[in-house]
Amino acid sequence: MTTDIQTSLMTALYNLLTADNTLKTAMGGTVRLYPVWAKDDAPFPYLVHRIEMNHEDFNPEVTCAYYIDAWSYSPNATEVISIKNRIIALLDNRDSYTAETSNYHTWIQTETFIPESTAHIWHYAMQFNLKWTNDANIGIVLYR
Repeated sequence: MTTDIQTSLMTALYNLLTADNTLKTAMGGTVRLYPVWAKDDAPFPYLVHRIEMNHEDFNPEVTCAYYIDAWSYSPNATEVISIKNRIIALLDNRDSYTAETSNYHTWIQTETFIPESTAHIWHYAMQFNLKWTNDANIGIVLYR
């Protein structure tokens, strides 16, 4: 069964992150990962992710941005730092594939704390470059 590339990539990243035992431990036993925005009253800690898709004309290598935010409620930043460290370990310089692409690669671009007005809320934002192979365009480029 085929699906669109964004759904395919989001599913692959979701499966990787939610199955990782070290990340589970850092997040208290369960990796809660939501697309775009967390559900109302989501228990802390949790993650939110999304992909900013680019569509380059006939280029078989497409570079996008993968955003993932870690949220924690804690007296200090230790929990969120542990979570972000594991996410970076899993995603920085990662090569993999899905049914819709023969290759995708992620590497860290930026990371930062985001100030929050509520005490003890820690928000850590990461942006990864995500390059995927548009296999359908490989043959088209050969004829240009």
